[in-house]
Amino acid sequence: MKRNRYIITMLALGTVLYSSCKHDYLEVQTIKADITTDKLYSNYTYVQQQMWNTYSYMPDGFADLDLDAATDEAEATNSVERVQAFNYGTWNQYNNPNDVWARNFDGIRQANLYLKNKDKVDINYIKDKITSTDSTTYFNARNNVKFMEGEALFLKAYFYFELVKRYGGVPIFEQPLDYSDPNTWKNVQRNSVDECIKYIASLCDKAAAIIPASLSPYSWYEAGRVTNGAIKTLKAKALLYGASPLFTANGSTTTWAQAAAAAHDVIALGSYSLDASYSNLFGANNTTSGEVIFYRRYGAINAIEYNNFPIVFQNSNGNSLTPTENLVSDYEVLVKSGSTITGSVPFDWNNPAHAAAPYTNRDPRFAATVVYNGASFKSTTIQTYFGGNSGLPRQNATKTGYYLSKWSNQSVDLINNTTTNHAWIYFRYADVLLSYAEAMFNAYGPDADPQGLGMTALQAINKVRQRVQMPALTAAQLNQQAIEHERNVELSFENNRLWDVRRWKKGVSYFSKQVNRIDITDAGVYTVKKLEDRVFTTKMEWYPIPQAEISKTGWTQNPGW
Repeated sequence: MKRNRYIITMLALGTVLYSSCKHDYLEVQTIKADITTDKLYSNYTYVQQQMWNTYSYMPDGFADLDLDAATDEAEATNSVERVQAFNYGTWNQYNNPNDVWARNFDGIRQANLYLKNKDKVDINYIKDKITSTDSTTYFNARNNVKFMEGEALFLKAYFYFELVKRYGGVPIFEQPLDYSDPNTWKNVQRNSVDECIKYIASLCDKAAAIIPASLSPYSWYEAGRVTNGAIKTLKAKALLYGASPLFTANGSTTTWAQAAAAAHDVIALGSYSLDASYSNLFGANNTTSGEVIFYRRYGAINAIEYNNFPIVFQNSNGNSLTPTENLVSDYEVLVKSGSTITGSVPFDWNNPAHAAAPYTNRDPRFAATVVYNGASFKSTTIQTYFGGNSGLPRQNATKTGYYLSKWSNQSVDLINNTTTNHAWIYFRYADVLLSYAEAMFNAYGPDADPQGLGMTALQAINKVRQRVQMPALTAAQLNQQAIEHERNVELSFENNRLWDVRRWKKGVSYFSKQVNRIDITDAGVYTVKKLEDRVFTTKMEWYPIPQAEISKTGWTQNPGW
């Protein structure tokens, strides 16, 4: 099928680009420049290609993995990495390392072009070619045109969500205005945060009414395209943000009860379940997991491994993203009686038993995420102590004493340049359960379910913990701090921390305190030391609007900028 070849072509190009420069994973594809809009949207093949083009504006998860180094989770080994501007507080409306304004408005334009011209799509030529009683091809095309409307609505909602979580209120466009033409922006005004959150939810509702919950009758609808579950998850995430302190402080009227109900709508589909293996979610076959809701395939690549393998491995380039001691210390310690788990406690370097064996009996998500001193990685014992095979003072060694295991596939051979499949997960079921738990807790407390949704906050968070054999929390233990902790250890390095902390209005608490590393001697003495101080002020809860847009429109800049 032509659309399959087109997708493969885009991904093949993306693989080449990502291997050569991790920030240019996917260039936006264009169809012939001389094709008029009328001709483009009257041609079924061109329309399909244009829809795949609209997908290409989705966030590039692996290229943006470095943004976790702008949080307390990680440090970029490369001293000139773009995120250092965030950490030093040198970014502004003129220089934002993560300025996605233009890209997302370009994506919105592409979605609006389809929505405006969808009725022009001509599939009658397919009907005219039918020479038998089998009209399957025509009916499939007819359904595909309709489903693409749902996809366009979802993608538009996603692009708006990417903007709103960064910049606050942005202008809502129903027509495909040309972002590159300043005249189209002259009299445009920003919509409010509340209007934007409600608009995203409404787009999702429209999309969910088009793309059915069960796609089994539509075998031609390729895996990786938007699903009903993905649509409802986006709505749930948008409402979770809308109910959070940063958004309500800026006028959002979304309630925690609404956010809980939206997350419940995903759960009620019954289509998703927690994977029995946490590490499987970040391996080569993660797209087959029942936990994964929406993802982006990258094909067979090895840039992640080149960047993040411990430097004991030949050809590891040391351009790594390394977990901080701040994150590592957040993983709990299991309490055992023999081999039986009886409970868990926070890790504490001041506890002699913990300090004597700091990586023993930790939350299993720790070893699935972090390569630590003494860990076995590719059948090699990793030494991050001073003078060890992957420790300082070796060039490009980790600054934190840790390396990243999550997303790195140990089957890759850097010497022989082998590759393996990777797929970035936009949405997964554990995130939905944690979102539900947070919303339910803030709406009704830990163990109440007055709306009869079928699950309390406590039950939801414990499902996530018990998947990795972590002891269940009690109602007395469930509070906002516990929720923040669980999201940190479950969703680290999945592009959540940067936004979770902002929406909680806790950036100053988490992101302006010192980042710590672990110093280890060859005698096995562990000492927590300061790696660096970082800068985060209240104004940074929102990104500044790019100055070029302020100059063009005369808008008031976001506060403090």
